[in-house]
Amino acid sequence: MKANRLFTLTKGLVLASLIIYSCKKTDLGTKDSADAFGTVPANNTVQEITPSQRLMDCSSDCINPAGPFVERSAMSSSSWGGPNSDFHTKTVTYVAYNTATDLVVNVTYVKSGKNTNASDLVSATVNGAVQSVPTLASGATATFTFPLPAGWKKCDVLSIAIHQEGQNSPINMNCWYSLFEICAARCATTFEGHAESCGTEREAIYTLTAEGDMSYIKMQGGLTNFTGGNAVIDFLEGGENLTYSQPTTPGGSSNRIIKIEGSMSACERVRIRIRWNSTNTGGVITGSWSVKDANGVDIAPSVAGLICE
Repeated sequence: MKANRLFTLTKGLVLASLIIYSCKKTDLGTKDSADAFGTVPANNTVQEITPSQRLMDCSSDCINPAGPFVERSAMSSSSWGGPNSDFHTKTVTYVAYNTATDLVVNVTYVKSGKNTNASDLVSATVNGAVQSVPTLASGATATFTFPLPAGWKKCDVLSIAIHQEGQNSPINMNCWYSLFEICAARCATTFEGHAESCGTEREAIYTLTAEGDMSYIKMQGGLTNFTGGNAVIDFLEGGENLTYSQPTTPGGSSNRIIKIEGSMSACERVRIRIRWNSTNTGGVITGSWSVKDANGVDIAPSVAGLICE
């Protein structure tokens, strides 16, 4: 009888208080790095650690303005109650990452066992600034956005404190995040043209560079005082996924429209040479040229008609 009471008491003590806390690294980092935590996820979703991947290091790595971002996450779980139907568990998880302007902290609260519809207070504190949600429902996530300090630099450390109150004892987590700088732009979107030859045998070169991947672009413009057969169009650089056409201008006009369409990779540089015959010399040899995306929006300023000097 005494042995049975001892077993029951021991079991009850184990179930009465079970606390799990973890500041886990879920980025592309190594366990040796103290600067990077969290995965570099698509669409800012938490992912598991992939051992073969390298951890991001704020001293040598950077993030793109639009992401993906380097995340740090932590989880704390508390359980209480007896071995029967009055057993409770609550879990609080947070994921933090920095953008170019803010530290974003997503906090998720989950209550299981009894009272699964609970709504409780959750707050996040970053470097002393507090934001809170007074009634965060079980299963919901609150997003807190904290502006980064003025003049912040890579590897600056921000303290993070998470607090949940309600349903037994409060849950508190204290961690930190090392900021990642924004990658310098590898290139910029530019579009320019230059008149190479302005006699009766005319030549123009247009150059386009796209900052990001472009699934579709359309470069279009006219050639003035056009005579003879089709223009000769050559891709001097890039343009592997571009094609051109030169439909006859309606109404017998002496101008000719040139269209270049297709896709481009980020930082791809395309140089296009166009040669054609004309009965005139000098003056303006082309019309205005533009380059647009799939929605018909200019991705760079138009190039005005090229003039022979």
